[in-house]
Amino acid sequence: MHRLVRAGIALANAHTTLDAAHGGVAAALAERVGLQDTRPLEPNPADPTQGIGRVGKLPEPTRLRDFAAAVAAALPDCAPGLLVGGEPDAVVETAAVSGGAGDSLLAAARAADVDVFLTADLRHHPASEHLEAGRPYLLCGTHWATEWVGLPPLAARLEAAAHACGHRLFTQVSQIVTDPWALRLSTGC
Repeated sequence: MHRLVRAGIALANAHTTLDAAHGGVAAALAERVGLQDTRPLEPNPADPTQGIGRVGKLPEPTRLRDFAAAVAAALPDCAPGLLVGGEPDAVVETAAVSGGAGDSLLAAARAADVDVFLTADLRHHPASEHLEAGRPYLLCGTHWATEWVGLPPLAARLEAAAHACGHRLFTQVSQIVTDPWALRLSTGC
C-alpha cells in the first residue's frame, strides 16, 4: 500500500458491496450472459432495486446445454471451466445469477422460480440435494470468473465519473487469474 501511495496510484478494493451494488458484479454477470428485465435475487430491504444476485429472462427459450455453452463462452477462461447440473436438453427461459460462492442462495433461486442458477463454488451435497428436488438447474463457474466480469464495467464507470468532474483517470483491470486451480485433467482415462 505504501508503494502505491508513493507512486500516486489508487487501489479500489470491494467485495460484497460490489456484488450487491447498482451496476455491480451481479448486474454485470447478468448482462454478460444475456439476461433481460433483471431484478435482484435477494433485494436490499432499504432499496429493493439493489441486492445480491439478479433474476431475469433469457432472450429466447433455449436448451440448458446451449445456454451453458453461451455462459462458458461469456466468462473469462480458467482451468476448471463450467459445471452443468440438470437435464442438458431441458428448455430454460429464466435464470438467476450470483457471482462468487452461491450455496447460500440456492433456496432464493428456487423461490425465484427460475429454470437455471449460475453461481460458483457449489459444494457436492448442497448441489446434489438441491437438484434432487428439481429446478433450478445449476451452472457452477469459478469464484474468480463469475466475479471478474464486474471489473471492466466498474473501471469504465470510474473513468467516466472522473471525466465528468474534469479529471483524467486511467484504470487497469488485472488480467491475472486468481483461481487456485492451474490445470484440469479428465479423469478415468
